[in-house]
Amino acid sequence: MRSTLLALSLTACLSLPAAAATGDEQRLLTLEQRWLAAGVQRDIPALKEILADDFVDVTYKGTLRDKADHLQTSLAPGKSKQTLQELKVRLYGDAGIVNGVDVDVTPDGTTYRIRFTDVFVRRAGRWQAVSAQETPVQAP
Repeated sequence: MRSTLLALSLTACLSLPAAAATGDEQRLLTLEQRWLAAGVQRDIPALKEILADDFVDVTYKGTLRDKADHLQTSLAPGKSKQTLQELKVRLYGDAGIVNGVDVDVTPDGTTYRIRFTDVFVRRAGRWQAVSAQETPVQAP
């Protein structure tokens, strides 16, 4: 019983928006972190939930891929450590845009910085990614 109450309390606290972010801004920031974690963990069911059926991605190499391509690529083994930085959310009704930097550190210590723009749409009360674009950040 105590563990159930503790779990419910923690869930409620984690669901509260950050002081600087509105509820929807916080939801999109949380969704970005879930998307990253699902990719790293190869969690295909989570990725299927996050990505809309009409999702389109322009990769850092300039190639275009749809949801199926993105899911297939996510099956490849990954050994790098990724973190998201410089996240900024802008909301336009039922659309939201998140800009940020994905920092990718490979096992040999090489660091890649990829600036991204992700577009989300709220459909039937649920936010989903409909578009993404990545651009490599050149070292100074």
